[in-house]
Amino acid sequence: MKNFIITSAVCIAMILSSASSMAQQITIVSGKVLNLPEGEKKPRPFPMGETVRIFAFNTVASARDALKALETGGGGTLLFDADAVAGADGYYEIRVAENGALIFNVQMKNELREVNYKQEINANIDGGIALEEVEVVAENPNPQPRPVAGKIVGNKLIVNNSVAIPSNYGAPNRRLIMQPYIMDCTTEEIVSYMDPTVMDGPEYGLTQDRRMAYDIRNDKLAPYINTRRQLDATRFNLDINDSVPVPDPRRIYSVLSKVIIADYTHPTYEAEWKMTTCKIKRPLQFLEFSFPDFELDPDKYKETPRRERRNTAGNISLTFLVGKAELDPADSANVVQMNKLQEDLMNIVNGEGTTLKEFKITGVSSPEGRYASNLALAKQRTAFALRKITSVIPAAKWSRVYKHPTETRVATWNEVADLLERDSLTAEAREIREIIGKYKNPDAQFAAVSRLPYYSTIIKERLPKLRTVQYEYKHEIFRELNPDEILDKYLHDPQYADGKKSFTRYEYWHLFRMIKDPEEAEKLYRRAYRETMAYDTKGKEKPWILAANNLAIALLRRDTFDVEILKPLIDLKRKVNMVDSFNDGISITKTEVNPETIVANQLAMYIRAYNFEEASILADKLPDTERFQMIKAFANCLGGYYDYRGAATVKEGEERKKVFKLVKESSPLNNIVMCMAMETDNYNKEAQKALEELPETAMTKYMKLVIYIREKKLYEWSYDNALDFDEACKKLEEIVKLDEKYYKIAVNDGEISKEFMEYYDQGDWKLY
Repeated sequence: MKNFIITSAVCIAMILSSASSMAQQITIVSGKVLNLPEGEKKPRPFPMGETVRIFAFNTVASARDALKALETGGGGTLLFDADAVAGADGYYEIRVAENGALIFNVQMKNELREVNYKQEINANIDGGIALEEVEVVAENPNPQPRPVAGKIVGNKLIVNNSVAIPSNYGAPNRRLIMQPYIMDCTTEEIVSYMDPTVMDGPEYGLTQDRRMAYDIRNDKLAPYINTRRQLDATRFNLDINDSVPVPDPRRIYSVLSKVIIADYTHPTYEAEWKMTTCKIKRPLQFLEFSFPDFELDPDKYKETPRRERRNTAGNISLTFLVGKAELDPADSANVVQMNKLQEDLMNIVNGEGTTLKEFKITGVSSPEGRYASNLALAKQRTAFALRKITSVIPAAKWSRVYKHPTETRVATWNEVADLLERDSLTAEAREIREIIGKYKNPDAQFAAVSRLPYYSTIIKERLPKLRTVQYEYKHEIFRELNPDEILDKYLHDPQYADGKKSFTRYEYWHLFRMIKDPEEAEKLYRRAYRETMAYDTKGKEKPWILAANNLAIALLRRDTFDVEILKPLIDLKRKVNMVDSFNDGISITKTEVNPETIVANQLAMYIRAYNFEEASILADKLPDTERFQMIKAFANCLGGYYDYRGAATVKEGEERKKVFKLVKESSPLNNIVMCMAMETDNYNKEAQKALEELPETAMTKYMKLVIYIREKKLYEWSYDNALDFDEACKKLEEIVKLDEKYYKIAVNDGEISKEFMEYYDQGDWKLY
């Protein structure tokens, strides 16, 4: 019999939607293949050394073609969809379509059996005639990767897979493009695209160079062309080995890839491959960590009574009578807004230790009518509003206030378009913007807008929103009270309680020391954070460092976070513990830049926010002192900087070993977590031994299960590992009974295969 090249044609499951309706149900068929020589009545297993092969075909027609080729002995390539070898007792299992067929091959005998929805097929074959050795070369004629579990370390998804590309798929005149992308398995939305892989055949490369005017940089895919290997007609492995940032490392992601092989005019092959499953390995998912509170020394930040300048700005909408500088008496909102502003100013003028220093007012009129008339009317209305607003302030005190020149302007039709867009009237807004682009003169713009059919309804009813008065005032606060007086104001003065009056930093400093209830203290820190904002020498608004740090600590103690609280106090371009000095000609102001305590607490915030990349950046800034040793180690470890085997340099390897050792020795549980994260037999054994020293909990039992699965390699069920599969299922059942959440953990865990969970869910293991 001539040799056959027997090639596995593994089915692609529903790559194209049009093919989904034709998909066949794949099932597992088992049975025994025994030797029944002619003249004998009782079958028996084949002698040792005789191999019984079973080939699966997902259609009967393809099985008949293969049988014909085998029987004629014509040689060539035999395509099949799966194959198996019978055991010493003749038992076999194989995956095949429920309406496909099997060919049993032993020596020179070949028998075809149609599956016809059966799950058990036994065959007795006369194996008395010797057969020439059959050469078997498995080659997948339809490339499709076997999806593997991805791994998330830090904020990166690690992808490592390979696809065997059969011969004759490539050619010298073709280009292969593989474009991987990341999909959120929960929302099924594309999260990001990875760098593509491009392989060109030598002829394709030369032609492409000419098409790009002999400057391959004109080809947008040029940076991704594989220069180490050119595409040809031989078999090769297409690898994807990359790590990609993901927005939230707590979520489940999968990597898919669009693949095209094309010549100069059309694709010769198109497919979508699934590179990773929706299962993720998380080596550090059970790592435990806690950090000390990095508090500032309050005495270092003790405040003394001093003048504090506050800026206040606002915008009130006043309804005026048409064409007049008089308020519309029918609009009650005019009275409410005016009274509120007058009351605020009077609280400052008559307040304890407060002085009104500056006042500025700006009037805005709508663009309806002639521009010059609108501007004149805006000035009259602004003057009227100013007199009304300040009429309650005594003349003696008003005379000591610096009055900025009043400003007036006419609102533009662009602002009208903005109002329309906010109300989802996009078509109307677009027409107005087209008029603005066509006419530059405001009067011409008004004339065109007023002719629009919806002017008197849609547009005109929104114009009053543009007739506003904007104000800004600055005031100074200076008062000195003893701690008891400050506490009394905090507890009993309703104007301080409802926020009408603010405390100074000096007063807050004392309140911080007196308010002990954690919940009440957090509210106090948040209020102080908001009310004591000040501008630095560069004009940037920054919080008071003591209030900010106290608020951050309060959140961290509740195991929550807000990465925005301390961010204004950190400059990533500067080192820690820097000091900036500013001389304004009167005094020298010193400002701390990146105090190490602030940096450490922000690092803790980033860790709780699962932003390990930013945490690692801040860890590099902190000094290598005992105070920060552990938080730096945890930040680097959670960011993936612990596997010393992949270090680029000796120095980096030593640094990674230090991180690994510090975290490993931080607790008995972390010792196990770090051992298991290395994924080697020796470290698995060390972890297994250490687990025996810990109390049995759902977590420790789950970790033992993972080690058991690794040791027994329980990824795909087979007849040989059936007992181990059953034992592992029983272990998982015990864990889930202790804590149900571990079922969901197992479903998403890349350490536990999808096949294992399907077997567990079926429940057959409970029978044994």
